[in-house]
Amino acid sequence: MPKSSSAPASATLLQKLAAFLAAVLFKALALTLRVRWTDEAGFYSAARHRPFILCIWHNRLLGAILCDYRAAKTRRVPLSVLTSASKDGGWLASVAARFRMGAVRGSSSRRGAAAILEISRHLGGGGDIAITPDGPRGPNYKIAPGILYLAKHAGVGVIPLEIQMSSFWRIGKKWDALWIPKPFSKVTMTFHKALEIQGSDQEEIPRLDAAMGEK
Repeated sequence: MPKSSSAPASATLLQKLAAFLAAVLFKALALTLRVRWTDEAGFYSAARHRPFILCIWHNRLLGAILCDYRAAKTRRVPLSVLTSASKDGGWLASVAARFRMGAVRGSSSRRGAAAILEISRHLGGGGDIAITPDGPRGPNYKIAPGILYLAKHAGVGVIPLEIQMSSFWRIGKKWDALWIPKPFSKVTMTFHKALEIQGSDQEEIPRLDAAMGEK
């Protein structure tokens, strides 16, 4: 189980201002996107009665936030994003807050135990949590076992969220770059059917990886 640590780094005043400006631009960008949803899991269904863990590749997280903004009126369940306890994580948490999302701060290297407790409480209260299984340290497209532990511990299903963009910018380092869809690009979001995590990591990691679809 990950060790707990100090409180997460708060976003600086400059980061909060940058998050506000970024949110304004991102919302305008979101309105230009040609988004196509396939909701096999019933994620946006008003009839569902259980929370889920959303599994998203790290580089697609911002794209997922922008697309959810388009569907936010139909989202009935509170959604939080797991971000790192670093200053960069604070910036992303500030951006997420402007898109009607909460944030849980922590990772395997910092505030791990505290983050698990917060996530468990959030799921126990009926909220969803979005997790990037290959972040925050990478390598990209490699699933760390933490998401499996959380799913088993909380007794919830994992929805593999596949996101494809017809055109995008890469912002950041090669392994942790965020993909930002370009204006008027086509974005497809497929909420694959939820997986119930019951087997060993050796069994479940390949199964979740395959369910994530095309990289």
